This record gives sequence, C-alpha cells and structure tokens, in this order.
Amino acid sequence: MLFRFNICIALTIVLVFISSDKLQAQAPRYIISLKDKQNNTYSLATPSAFLSQRAIDKRNRQHIPLDSTDLPVSPVYVDSITKAGNIRILYTSRWFNYVAIQTNDEQALEKIRHYSFVTGTDHTGARVNPDKRLTKQPDTIAVSARDADLSVYGKAATQIHLHEGEYLHNNKYRGENMLIAILDAGFISVDKNRAFSYLRAHNNIAGTYDFVNTTTNVYGNNSHGAECLSILASKLPGEMTGTAPEAAYLLLRTEDNEYEQPIEENNWEAAVEYADSAGTDIISSSLGYNTFDLPFTDYTYSQFDGHTTMIARAAAMATRKGMIIVCTAGNEGDKSWKHILSPADADDILSVGAINRDKVVTAFSGRGPTADGRIKPDVVSLGAETYFVNTSGSIASGFGTSFASPVIAGLTACLWQAFPDRSNLEIIQAIKAAGSQYNTPDNNSGYGIPNFHTAFDILLNKQWQDSTKIAVALNKNWIKAFPNPFTEKVKLYLHNPDGRSINLQLYNNAGQLIKQTILATGTGYIYTEWPEDFSDLPQGIYYLHAKKGNEKSTIKLLKF
Repeated sequence: MLFRFNICIALTIVLVFISSDKLQAQAPRYIISLKDKQNNTYSLATPSAFLSQRAIDKRNRQHIPLDSTDLPVSPVYVDSITKAGNIRILYTSRWFNYVAIQTNDEQALEKIRHYSFVTGTDHTGARVNPDKRLTKQPDTIAVSARDADLSVYGKAATQIHLHEGEYLHNNKYRGENMLIAILDAGFISVDKNRAFSYLRAHNNIAGTYDFVNTTTNVYGNNSHGAECLSILASKLPGEMTGTAPEAAYLLLRTEDNEYEQPIEENNWEAAVEYADSAGTDIISSSLGYNTFDLPFTDYTYSQFDGHTTMIARAAAMATRKGMIIVCTAGNEGDKSWKHILSPADADDILSVGAINRDKVVTAFSGRGPTADGRIKPDVVSLGAETYFVNTSGSIASGFGTSFASPVIAGLTACLWQAFPDRSNLEIIQAIKAAGSQYNTPDNNSGYGIPNFHTAFDILLNKQWQDSTKIAVALNKNWIKAFPNPFTEKVKLYLHNPDGRSINLQLYNNAGQLIKQTILATGTGYIYTEWPEDFSDLPQGIYYLHAKKGNEKSTIKLLKF
C-alpha cells in the first residue's frame, strides 16, 4: 500500500495566493525579488512547519542539511505586497526568494518597487496576441495505432526491454513507495482514463496543482502530460504497462500551451519547490525552453551553460535538495537551433535524447554539448514510435524526446527503490555507467542506452564493497583491475617485487571458468593488461582470481 504524507503543508506554505475578482485573467505577471528573509515566522529548527515529514526523512537519509534556501519567503513581506493594491499573488519561491504576482494596478506596482526589501520587479509574463506568436511544432508527431503485442507489457515491451527494465520489475521493484512529480502542460482524462484505474484505486495520485491558473484542477488544457504519465504509470496488463506502475505521482501543470513566456520557467521552478516540500524523489519533465513569443526574451546558445537560465538553476537546486531531475533534451536537432533545450543543460541531472527502434539517434533529438563544453544529452531512450495511452484510452505511438524522458524517469524510480540509501548522485552515476557507450560518450547520445540490470549490479557491487569491505581489502594487497565496469579490455596494476609468474582466472557469476592466462612480468610495480579481448563476453558479473606463489586475490568485475 502506498505511503501517506501530508501534501497540504506544501500547498499552504509554497503557494500563498490571494484571489481577486477585480483582476483580469490576462493581467501581466511580475517576479518581485526580495532582499532577504527578515521578520520570518519560520525557523530551520522546526522544518515540519514548511516541509513534509517525508521530505525531512529524505534529506536526513542523504545527509543533506537544511539551509536558508529552505525557509519560506517572509510572510511579512508577502503581506505588505498583498496590501499594496489590487494584487494577486500566484506563488512564492523559497529557493530564490521572490514572489510571483499578477496585476493591472500600476500604482500598486510602483509602491512595491519602493519597498526597502524589494530588489527588483521583473515584468516577465507579458501576454501577446495569438496572431503574433511564433509557430511551435508539437512534440507529438504522427500518432498512430499499432498491432497488439502479446507480452506482459503489451505495446510497451520494446521501450522497457531496451533498458532491461523488466529485470527490476521481476524483482518487485515497480516504483512502490517512490514519489514522482510530472511537470507538463495538462493531464486531460487522467481522472477518468482506464489506463489510470490502478493509479486512482490505490490513491497514487498524491497531489495536483496548476501553476498557470493557480488551481488544483489539472485535468484540462492539454493531453501531453497525460500521455507522458501513461508511459510511466499505465497498468493495462497485456496492452500497456508503464515503467513505474506502482509509484505515486504529483501532477503539476506549469506550461501554458497557448503561449510561450519566461514566466513558465518560474512556474516550473515553483512546481519543483512544491515537489521538494512534499518529499518527491524523481522529477519527470518533458518541457524545455530556448525561444519565446517575444523575441527579445529569447536565449542564446552561450547562455546554455547550466547556470544561467532560470529553469537550469532551479534544476541544479533540485539536485542539491536530493531529487533526480529527468528531462527531455528537446526536439531541435533537425532545426536551426540544433542544440538541447534548458533545463537539459543543467549539471547532475539526466537529460534524455531520442533513438529509434534500430537504436539510432533520431534527427530531431537535441544535440550537445552545453555552452561550457559538457557532454549532453546524458542518455537516450526510445523516442520514435514510443507507445502511450491517449485520452480515449486507446494505445497509440508518437515521436519526441518528450516520450523518451518518462521511460527513463520510471526506471530510475524503480532502481532507486531497490537502493533507497543511495544518494541521488550515486543513482545518476550508476545509470550513466550502465550506458552502452559509457567509455566513449558523445554529444548525440551522451553515455548511450542505459541498461538498468547493469545499473542494479553496479549499485549492488558498491553495496557489497561498502558493507563487507572485502573487495577494498583485497584490492589493497597487490593487484588492481580497471576499468570496472569494463567492456573490452581489463587493465591490471600490480606489485610483483620478486618477478613471479601470475596465474589469472576469470569466472562468471555461476562459478564457471571462462578465461585463464599466465602473465610473465618484470619486478616491482607493473602496469599491464589481460592479453585477451573480452568484447565477446555477455554482460554480467565476473570474478577475477589472481595467484602468485601463495598469495591470492579476488576482484569482482562488471561487464557491459
């Protein structure tokens, strides 16, 4: 049964909003930046006033201390802004200390500008007429029905088996007790769609909020979020089963699908803060930004350094708070922009590119590197003919990195479920290390296609080392093997002061002798390698037994 937690805390604190009947729905939006958090009624000594117990427990588990960025915005400042005139407060930001407002009241805005605690009033949400908007290509292309798949996963079999995700599911890691927040443009039909019957029956929709219209109703506006959710959470045995069907979900609308405005980055940031306060583990976001309706607000490629855009800074902060961000690389690969979108440029997240069923990177998948030269995307998944459930409850397929991202997000949640004491960065690193081209990453597919069976083995091996210290003790003796995991070659560093011959034997996990050789080396500290190529070996766990005279050593290796 799903864990329960008090989601109301997050809404009460993070989303302080005042409604006003006099405000027009299309009134401009502003970000009111604040100087400090003085006169605050909240204290780091009592975090339960602004963080759920689940969030506190998650921080403690990962040894993440609370700091001033966790404190809510000063209620005194919020109250002063509210009383300035005809103001509607949309939400506040703990992390970046600002208040998002909506108003047509110029006198009130001028009054706010002169408050001593206000450092800026950014007019970042201006509306434009629809006929002046830039044309945006939808992320879902060529949706079509396909023939039935008889496997237990139904249509989703290919996208799950691509990553050997069934290994996690077969070991009962299906997302239970994990909380995933989906940030998107809308979730039409989720409250009724047959694909989410299990989700609803088990109360696994843990919370909803629309940061565009400041309401808890997210079941309108757009179907994109519902389609992405189905890749994660659908449970229609024999038809379509998602990557994390037993996880709990927060459904958060941040994208105004009628317009493209900078305020949507702030919406996204507010949603991630809300997710943090609720104790979320994984953020799954199929949104990305580079251009807006007003060209002067567009980004340049030089700003995609992971530290400049509002949304990238929010993603980095989310990582710092112990969450894992899984986001789309964007569909600009075959356009003039070509690069990834933001927040895919952020550090220490999983940005996901798209491949087709032949494991070839699609033309539309956003490319790296970041402006500061880092490899992007981080990994790839199926983003061409990816299956999902549409709003009518039928199985369909579509194209886009938006559909590749939730595949990875769900399997990441299942992997973390298996190793709850590991940090978010350890989970991310294991996934990268399990990539098909971990040793040769590039800016088309990053570290490649992650194998989640291998990622599980990597973390299990680390757990074994940490808990028993056996491997560490052995490796400190006289021989070391690397890289670990390996793909083709095993290199050796050993201490052989008397120049004895060294007998090497490689066993698989079933205890069968696979390879053996005898090394004749010189004396002293020797750097060499096993003379054979291991590219023909199947992926898995192996044990290297080394012997020289009466001295023995055993090293556990992973092959991928």
